[in-house]
Amino acid sequence: MSIRLKMKLSLLAMIIVPLLLFTVLSLMLMPFFWEKLPALQGYEANKKRENYLWHLSGELNYVSANHPDRFLDQTYTDAIVKRMEEWSSGLLLISDGELLLKPKWLQDTELDKRWLDMDPNKSQNVKIGAVQYEAYKQELVFHNGKTGELIMLMRFEPLPVYLRPLIWLTFLGIIMFTHLVISYVVSRNLVRPLNELKNAAERIKDGNLNFIVKTKSNDEIGELGTVFEEMRQRLEQSINQNLMYEENRKELISNISHDLKTPITAIKGYVEGIMDGVASTEAMRTRYITTIYRKASEMDKLIDELFLLSKLDLNMEPYNFQTCDLESYLLDYTEERQFDMEKAGVELYFVNKAKGPVYVEADREKLSRVLSNIIDNSLKYMTQGRAPSGNNITVAMFELKSEAAVEIIDTGPGIAKEALPHIFNRFYRAEHSRNSDHGGSGLGLSIVKHIVERHGGRVNATSIEGEGSRISFTLRKAASERMGE
Repeated sequence: MSIRLKMKLSLLAMIIVPLLLFTVLSLMLMPFFWEKLPALQGYEANKKRENYLWHLSGELNYVSANHPDRFLDQTYTDAIVKRMEEWSSGLLLISDGELLLKPKWLQDTELDKRWLDMDPNKSQNVKIGAVQYEAYKQELVFHNGKTGELIMLMRFEPLPVYLRPLIWLTFLGIIMFTHLVISYVVSRNLVRPLNELKNAAERIKDGNLNFIVKTKSNDEIGELGTVFEEMRQRLEQSINQNLMYEENRKELISNISHDLKTPITAIKGYVEGIMDGVASTEAMRTRYITTIYRKASEMDKLIDELFLLSKLDLNMEPYNFQTCDLESYLLDYTEERQFDMEKAGVELYFVNKAKGPVYVEADREKLSRVLSNIIDNSLKYMTQGRAPSGNNITVAMFELKSEAAVEIIDTGPGIAKEALPHIFNRFYRAEHSRNSDHGGSGLGLSIVKHIVERHGGRVNATSIEGEGSRISFTLRKAASERMGE
């Protein structure tokens, strides 16, 4: 439920609920006031009451004028009093300043001298307690010569005076109570999640991201909480990634320093040998210079790989994706590498296990780098002697549902089980001496992983020690082939 709808419903409830509560309270209290408050009995009942009292007053006027002694008859007066009390009215009989007759609801009331001063045969409004009455006075002359006054009290006030402010106060109290309850409920549903978001923001400000933002609201604040939690997760991932990058940077600097220092030290040693005359013969000088050149070439290759890896990390290396026939591409690549493989004593094969031509989206140059890095990595660890099945490398092609897979299989010594999960990490070498003559720079397979993932593919490696290794990667099929499936 949205906040706007909540506010509209709360405002509507502030109007309807008090009315309902007041109505319910009135219905609950009505039985206690039914007899005391004639106005509650409805229009017909009040009309009947007025007619009855009008006829009763006529009867009393007639008796007063013609048979005043009947008011001295206790039986008659009791009957009249009873009839009048049924309609919340009463009768007062005064003789010689003494109150002879009064209704039960006036038993504790003293004779009001003002009643004696009322004008006879003329109605007048009087207030007894909190109730208004219409008083009508008639003078009586009894047969024994005594005089008296008959005062008829006809109640006309529908509600007692004290009840009016009480009703208003009750109604205002119900309104205030309703508004307080509804305001509390609405504000709690708004303020509580806002406080949670505030506390979350303060924790993030203090650098604490190890928590979960939970908002139980299903409104805009709940949506804000969801976005806030996503922001926290991304911040946490970003910080963790930055920390990882920082560790990688430190490790990168350390590895670069080590890998560059080793050939530089070797170059300095050979140069000093030439300068000090250690290489006294032409053959020795040639061997020293050849070694210096080889070490410098290794440094140049390492720097090129570092530069490429840096650009790959920063997504600054441009890609030129094209649709190409994977079979033709791999066939051309293996034919180009045949001469180098033969010089190294390794046979290179290409096997197409796809049912037909497969077209993929790839950067030809980057794909060549992937194949070269994997094959060169296999060559570095190939045994000098021939394996039982011969030193060979096979490039196999497979077709998947929406991808093509390329697998490079060698008959080398294989990769240790504990080293296998780490071979795609930068600067990782299964040969821990970090001798570039055998282990390489440790960047080749890391570059492979970057390029393959940039192509939208995956890279994987399996190996059995003593039998060889399999490194495979996938490439997305061209859009036309994916649509045709």
